[in-house]
Amino acid sequence: MLQLQQLWFGHSAQPDETIPRIQGKDIMSMYSTNLMDSAFRGVCKAAENNMRLQQELLMGWTRFWPGFSGRGSNPVESARQVPQLWSDSMFNVARAQQELFAQQFEAAVSSLEPALGVATEGNGTPPAAEQPSTPVPSSAVAAPPAPPQRSEEEQFTVGTAKNISQKVAVVTGAGSGIGEAVSHELVKRGARAVLMVDRSESVVDLAASINESAGRTVAIAKIGDTTDEGFRKRVFSDAMEEFGPVTICVPAAGIARDSLAVRMNKETGKAEVYPIETFRQVTEVNLLAPIYWAIEMVACIAEDRRQRGVGRWEPEERVQGVIVFLGSVSSQGNKGQISYAVTKAGLEGAAATLQKEAIFHGVRCGIIHPGFTDTPMARALGDDYLSKNVLPYTQLRRLIRPEEIADAICFMISNSAVSGELWADAGWHPPA
Repeated sequence: MLQLQQLWFGHSAQPDETIPRIQGKDIMSMYSTNLMDSAFRGVCKAAENNMRLQQELLMGWTRFWPGFSGRGSNPVESARQVPQLWSDSMFNVARAQQELFAQQFEAAVSSLEPALGVATEGNGTPPAAEQPSTPVPSSAVAAPPAPPQRSEEEQFTVGTAKNISQKVAVVTGAGSGIGEAVSHELVKRGARAVLMVDRSESVVDLAASINESAGRTVAIAKIGDTTDEGFRKRVFSDAMEEFGPVTICVPAAGIARDSLAVRMNKETGKAEVYPIETFRQVTEVNLLAPIYWAIEMVACIAEDRRQRGVGRWEPEERVQGVIVFLGSVSSQGNKGQISYAVTKAGLEGAAATLQKEAIFHGVRCGIIHPGFTDTPMARALGDDYLSKNVLPYTQLRRLIRPEEIADAICFMISNSAVSGELWADAGWHPPA
């Protein structure tokens, strides 16, 4: 700052005879004093803002290091979380500094253009003194000082890994089918940890195989019943303790108990109604369990934000979490699937409602509707059924591969502009 003052004649103590002269004229006569004053004030203002940003960064650091700031440590801020929180704070401050320097440069150029006789392109940029200063929040973490126009594409270097890289995910029904394929895909895209939930012990071998392929321990098997509330809470608490909060939830576990709603018994002549106990079982697994696994993640994120002193999510922040429900083309109605179709249609309402509620905490929610996919559930229908009732009405004339659905789910997770419902039905249109 002192050097700038010495270079600017009007703000230094040097005698007038020290002012350089060009062809008998001093530089003062070549430029507008008002313009130079404006440029100087802009530079001073930018320097002050930069110093405030550095101060905010230091405050952010002390907030996440127990004992450094004199306050007690936060129980949800484990040692594993500190590097990530520091990284986020430094990233936001660095982006704000970059924007600040860009504004400073543009303001200086705009101030000099009139004096130099150079036309300003576009609608011009006001002098630095008229530029609004970069807003600096009271806490670098509570309200990150990121430029308001920063796009999410700038947050990650790999487009397909946005909102996935270094994140913690929970996938239910991960022992086979779509859940297994999603777990593989999340690991490939750089997830920090994928908790593979399934009631079958085969998920242990699957997790070990994924870890061997990845060359790191990233897949963690969790064996249990997805309808068990205690088991669900333990999975999320274990994840928080070891890796930090879960920010991706794909509750893919589901069952099918297909039968006509009313079937006539030819021997007795009586109508047999679909058992209500079976309906309740399908509803418990396919509808209630996925909804509450999603709600559990939202609750954990909300508590984590509250502990960090952060309120309502703001667009300048990164997305805090993503939920993708597994719907089905059967949600449109399908013969013999009264219970299954109802549960999948119910997930549409759950996704639409959670999308409106959970975004308060920065959590997005959507639902994907796969067509007939090559999974154990579909194969259980039998080749004859598939060849007569499925493939002829599918444009691709084949079953969808689980990897194709997994890729579509990761697309929904990665692209924050994608919301609502995504149909991945391979062109299946059932007959009336």
